[in-house]
Amino acid sequence: MPSRATKRGGDRTDLTSDCDVLVCGGSFAGLAVARALAGSGARVMVIDRYELGERQTSACAIPTNWLGALRLGAARLQTFGELVVHTPGTSGRWPLPQTFSTFDYRRLCEELWAQTGLGDGAFETATVTGRTGTTVHTDRGDLSARLVVDAMGWRRVLSHTMGVQPPRAPLSRGLEVHSAGRGAEMELWIDRRYVRAGYGWSFPAGDEVRVGIGSFWPEHGVKAPTVRLAADLGRAPDGYQGNWIPHKLRAATEDGVFFVGDSAGHCLPLTAEGIRTAFYFGLACGRELRAVLEGRASTEQALHAYGAFSGAQARKFGVLLGLQRVIGQLTGTRAIAAMVRALENPHVAGRLLGRYMSAAAPTAALGAPNWS
Repeated sequence: MPSRATKRGGDRTDLTSDCDVLVCGGSFAGLAVARALAGSGARVMVIDRYELGERQTSACAIPTNWLGALRLGAARLQTFGELVVHTPGTSGRWPLPQTFSTFDYRRLCEELWAQTGLGDGAFETATVTGRTGTTVHTDRGDLSARLVVDAMGWRRVLSHTMGVQPPRAPLSRGLEVHSAGRGAEMELWIDRRYVRAGYGWSFPAGDEVRVGIGSFWPEHGVKAPTVRLAADLGRAPDGYQGNWIPHKLRAATEDGVFFVGDSAGHCLPLTAEGIRTAFYFGLACGRELRAVLEGRASTEQALHAYGAFSGAQARKFGVLLGLQRVIGQLTGTRAIAAMVRALENPHVAGRLLGRYMSAAAPTAALGAPNWS
């Protein structure tokens, strides 16, 4: 498994190669695509700005059943059966229909990489600067491939469409600190003292607690409220990490390129959950690529099938985006406190949270994508 630090200086030698599949982006979505191609015999290369597992950008929590479905249990740190939600007027314990687990990012990436069956030389560090057709330009040279995947995040680097930059883009923003120590509760704060529209969180993960703020409104800063929440919890604001988070679905194919994960907006609005959706759509993308490699479909057919599969989820993403906007507007009102109390009822929580957690279910890992 690759474990060396990102190449720098003279170690960044020229990189030129022709391959069957070039996956640009070596985190959740890109690794899911590569995993789906395991045993295909295809020449697959994965490139990323950073070494495997080197740069965590999320709170790294996921429904536990995904870790089981992908055989990633070794990366699990803590598991939770309840979510404690705080507002200025009340706190509630929401029983979860399925448990959530925090995990070790590097370990999970290493485990996924091992499942791809690819050798050390199939993962390289390079910064992608653009493309011409299916030739991708990087700071280490040009790479050509029959099939190209953009799993590099919200910037959608391989798109030729002019993108909108934050804060005008349909993006939320999040920042998190990693404080040494332990905790027992997975907690959320819906509280205008910390963020006008969004939420704060505290996710224990073994020997650290991940504390952060997510804002639905990209123009609102998140550093000061993150520091304030950490201080209120008696946690040191150490180990900052953050990112922009897409909250609107985008086209999953464009000009012969497959887009997966944040580059296609595959992040659930309202909660900003993007890991299970990265796995879900990454595996679906990988299956379409595999069909091309095995001669069961043309590239054009695979692009159409994958684009249609992603696009078919637009209504569900739209409902969550509508809820995000409503909750953002209602934050600080009695309606939010009433919602928190209502979801303490196991029957209400089972129905509403169960519906939400059925989204991007791990049946995708078993070859049958399904959104219940």
